[in-house]
Amino acid sequence: MMGSEFCFSNDLLKTLAAEFDSVTFTRAADLAEVVRIRESRGHVPLLLVDEAFISTQADMLAAAQAAGTDMLVLAYGGHPPDHNLLRQGLNDHDPPRLGLLPLNVRIDVLLAMVRLLLCGEILVPETILRSLLTAQHVTPPRIEPIDPAIRDLTRREWEVLALIAKGKQNKIVAAELGLSEHTVKLHIHHLISKLGVSNRTSAAIWFLAQGEAAMLPTDVT
Repeated sequence: MMGSEFCFSNDLLKTLAAEFDSVTFTRAADLAEVVRIRESRGHVPLLLVDEAFISTQADMLAAAQAAGTDMLVLAYGGHPPDHNLLRQGLNDHDPPRLGLLPLNVRIDVLLAMVRLLLCGEILVPETILRSLLTAQHVTPPRIEPIDPAIRDLTRREWEVLALIAKGKQNKIVAAELGLSEHTVKLHIHHLISKLGVSNRTSAAIWFLAQGEAAMLPTDVT
């Protein structure tokens, strides 16, 4: 983590350490300290950065290079980062990949988000994603328009897709639909294949980008 104690408090670090006992969370004050941590501990798979440190795409690249990571996550407590910066980061297919982490959420929600990030998922909170898409600030990455005639998702796959588009974890999706987590994973695998996207995040972006056209059809069986 790169930022001050005001952004990444000692209590937050203790909570994260208790929740993810196999992961080491360390706070760095600046890029130089990030480099020292990397040199002493090796690869840094995920770098959380106080968004106040990042104002340009060059800043993102510098931070990612300092940590030797291809996943950079902007943490913010109030207003989200500048839309232009988000547009650049989300549309850029080259490392570093960009994610967002709101800190002003319930601790259980925050821990769920961190878990997704540690699993390699690119996290963009739904409210920000909807705002960006509505304002046409970003073009959803790597998603080609899909002819309605070839959409062959089942009703259950549509239900799963709608829930993961809300940022819900597999276990929550399973509980709400009365399924096992294994079955939910199978549905996600199938719908990713049918939509022609690369992962569940891209599937969620596709769902949100389609608007009413992506709503569950009444005649899907």
